[in-house]
Amino acid sequence: MLSRIANSLFWMGRYLERSEHLARYTKVHYFSALDAPQSQNKEDLLSSILKNAGLNHLYFKDYPTINEQAVLFYVSLDLTNPFSIASAVNSARANARGARDSISSELWEAINKYYHEVNDISLKRFDPDDTFDLMQSMIMNCHIIRGVIDNTMLHADAWNLISLGVHLERAIQIMRILMTKTDDIENLEQNDLETTISNYHWSTLLKSAESYDMCNRYYKATPSRDNALDFLILNQAFPKSIAYNLNAAFEHLQKITAFKLGMNEKFLFNVGKLLYSLKYLSIEEIHEQGVNTFLSNCLETVYEIANEFEKEYLKF
Repeated sequence: MLSRIANSLFWMGRYLERSEHLARYTKVHYFSALDAPQSQNKEDLLSSILKNAGLNHLYFKDYPTINEQAVLFYVSLDLTNPFSIASAVNSARANARGARDSISSELWEAINKYYHEVNDISLKRFDPDDTFDLMQSMIMNCHIIRGVIDNTMLHADAWNLISLGVHLERAIQIMRILMTKTDDIENLEQNDLETTISNYHWSTLLKSAESYDMCNRYYKATPSRDNALDFLILNQAFPKSIAYNLNAAFEHLQKITAFKLGMNEKFLFNVGKLLYSLKYLSIEEIHEQGVNTFLSNCLETVYEIANEFEKEYLKF
């Protein structure tokens, strides 16, 4: 396979996964304002959306204050913002088009449909009242596309490259969500706000990762700091946990690199090392390091792994 095609497949998977997580975080946090505790205001939740998307600094270059309509449009549909959801969808479609000979016609049609739905909406005047339907449509399109990927493609090189992109990006997005919410909750605690609000935010965190119900069933308890962090960082069986996705990424990496002669195994070593550390890590040890310090280090390592993989296999 040409490196150019492999690059397109890898980034198609990443952009699709990124668009879904940004859409879900936006949906959950915007609508949580409707039933949030009184001491939580909408501006805090909108700021959290910007922070999770990595846009809190860029936003203020174009807008002087936090404004509901401006924030939602900037994060979701603003094509002048290269980090918006719509920009991620456009990039996913561009990469799919560049690799059409390597993907199924059903997959191309599903991605193309997603692209046109998002861009048809972006041509209209944005209305915050449409936020729920827009975000839900984005999330469901991503669910459908992942099903099409798994059920219409040979589970060979192209599928492994797409899946590698999906799992690496999902691990990255879960880390970003965890870091954003941990910051939100630490700010509440510094302001001596009651524990019920903190617990509410742990519930919101879990809903942002589609893990609220499974976490409750797994621990048979209401959401708390320890069970939310343990579930999303260390659980080996839950598809949205960091450990699960890094394990899956490692498996795809091994399959992709199995027949590459003279390969540099540095990134495989880094993934294996990170997986080993997660396998024998406890939530108490994470607290000792500091949750955000631990997550920042993990995030840096995953970015290094992705960059090393691109350098070795996808450079053209």
